[in-house]
Amino acid sequence: MKWKNIILLFLCIAGLLYTAEIQKNNKLPAADSQQSKESGNGGENRASSGTTRGEAGQLPTSAGNGTGDSGTESTVQDPQTAEGTDSDANTGGNSAAELEKVIRVLIKTQDFAGEYHPNLSLTCNSNTSTQDGQHSFQAGETIDLDGSSSLFDSAGTLKLVPEDESAGFTLNSIKREQGPPTYEGSLEIYRSGEGLLVINVLDLETYLKYVVPSEMPSTYEAEALKAQAVCARTYAWKQMQEGALADLHADVDDSVSFQVFNNISRQPSTDQAVDSTAGQVMTCDGQPITAYFFSTSSGSTSTNEVWSQEPEKYLQCVNSGDLESSEPWYRWNVTLSMDYLNSRIDKYGIGSLKGIMILKKSGGGAVDELKLIGSQGEKILDSEYMIRQVFSTEGIPVTRQDGTTTTEMSLMPSAYFTCTPVYENNQITGYYFEGGGYGHGVGMSQNGANHLASQGKSWQEILNYFYKEIDLSSIL
Repeated sequence: MKWKNIILLFLCIAGLLYTAEIQKNNKLPAADSQQSKESGNGGENRASSGTTRGEAGQLPTSAGNGTGDSGTESTVQDPQTAEGTDSDANTGGNSAAELEKVIRVLIKTQDFAGEYHPNLSLTCNSNTSTQDGQHSFQAGETIDLDGSSSLFDSAGTLKLVPEDESAGFTLNSIKREQGPPTYEGSLEIYRSGEGLLVINVLDLETYLKYVVPSEMPSTYEAEALKAQAVCARTYAWKQMQEGALADLHADVDDSVSFQVFNNISRQPSTDQAVDSTAGQVMTCDGQPITAYFFSTSSGSTSTNEVWSQEPEKYLQCVNSGDLESSEPWYRWNVTLSMDYLNSRIDKYGIGSLKGIMILKKSGGGAVDELKLIGSQGEKILDSEYMIRQVFSTEGIPVTRQDGTTTTEMSLMPSAYFTCTPVYENNQITGYYFEGGGYGHGVGMSQNGANHLASQGKSWQEILNYFYKEIDLSSIL
């Protein structure tokens, strides 16, 4: 009996030791990483940006306005899913916490027109091999690809891994504002009947060094650039936890639909802004916020009610007064002819336009519900983006308060406007729109941030000026 008890005791101790080893080998990521993995709340907005180039936080249908609108949003993505498996392969089996700091960027076609490239030409800037080890390329060698290339594996995938990730690849078949762009990190190319998908896989902090100068002029005040870096990191971090582009093997794309990436190459001032705020993101109640930002305020910001959503408590109307009164976009005007307006509303089947009635404005003053009265019916436009889209000013001169004009706006500059009919011989010949600001008006005004920085405000003070009830947390 005594020996039986000793044997049972030995077996218990062995079992405990085995269990402890299993727990050790399957350790969960640090609390912050696990918490952020579970924090995505889904949503209908994507992110965006821009000063003169962009704006953040448009609806999915608002991929941009030509001078730079952007939007964001997505759903929790586990590193162990098929999407995560791709990352595992690229990083050589790093821990879950490390995988979370690798972002997957879909590179769109010329002029950000679409996702699928008909063909590709890229130059390897260092010695490169395919992930399966079947092919290798010398530094300086150019690879030309189309759907018939023999470089794709049986699944239609080509993964290119450079010896020097900082050298990356130059994509010769497209041009951005800087010319043919160079992408640090690795490239994954997926073949389908629609064309070739190009995914740039790289470290999050490196990604940000190509986002910040593409979204805010690198000549802006250092503290404004730091505030932009934290906004961009927060926005990207949230997207990495969500899954809007999972079916395209990506977390975000490189256009204003999310954040503009690598339209402008890295700059010393924006590199410094990213490094100075390394790992810092904005959270509310422990979750990363959707860090909307836009170009120029008309004197007050709005909440996300402009997209018919329940306002988030970190997005409140901020009355900035005349902070940005010196900016050209602070005030603007444009006249749209009746013929043009009728062409814009033809799709609604309400006949010719007889009147425009503003029904509702946001707390910040943006028009977010408007009635079009036609000869054969009526149509209610019930979101800021829809209104700006219907009243697109593309090809029509918009006059800014400094007297300069532009015809390159695919959307009306903002929804902060009044409109009055223009008469000629007692007939309405068009409508005169008088407005203010550039962008959707939600979150941080980039030009406002620059003015606050010039007044001596720190990046933390700037963020707390535009976003409420937030905490700054580190994801490093």
